[in-house]
Amino acid sequence: MRYQRLSDWISHVFDHPVVDPAWHWSLGAPTWQGSPELIATLIADTFEHSGDLLAHFTDAQLNQGFCYLVSNSCSEFMYALVEPKVPLAVRLRALRSFVPLFEQVMAVRCSPHLSHLNEQTANGACYMWWDILPIHGKPEEPDRAEFDAHVLRVLPRLLSIPHDACRESALHGVSEWQLYYPSAEAIVDEWLARTPGLRPELVSYAQRAKVGNVL
Repeated sequence: MRYQRLSDWISHVFDHPVVDPAWHWSLGAPTWQGSPELIATLIADTFEHSGDLLAHFTDAQLNQGFCYLVSNSCSEFMYALVEPKVPLAVRLRALRSFVPLFEQVMAVRCSPHLSHLNEQTANGACYMWWDILPIHGKPEEPDRAEFDAHVLRVLPRLLSIPHDACRESALHGVSEWQLYYPSAEAIVDEWLARTPGLRPELVSYAQRAKVGNVL
């Protein structure tokens, strides 16, 4: 039953023709019914094994599906990660599953071009991941302390993936979270110190990211 539910979920998110406007904007488009805890679990189940589970979808289908899944202008799925009624362990697992997703899918499917330079690229969801993700730092809320601390652990793991599109995405995330946690700039400094041979354009982007100055 669990595996059928996962298969149904993956089909709901990704198994659609790529059209403009996207399928989910259509009147009468199918919706997904499930508790926030189930959604967080399905996100983790999908991302942890995304290399295999998503292999048969086209790049365009994946990009469309990720935008639908992550952006709150398309769905509210990602709010499950910060829903207090969902056990913290479930939410943290879903957050950590971003890492295997980027390792298994983004680093394999994405072009190494840098999107912020308007180079020819189809890396939309990868590049904009932390921009469209409707989760932001809440340093004023003690109940969010552990979750936010895990975000600041996930970002350096994403930066460590040896693929420029993943690095650029993670830097975008650092820029977003530096606004709430200025100490996040250390993530960039440590990464630059241990990663020689980077493109000058990526180094420049990193320097801007650590002070929250990227778009």
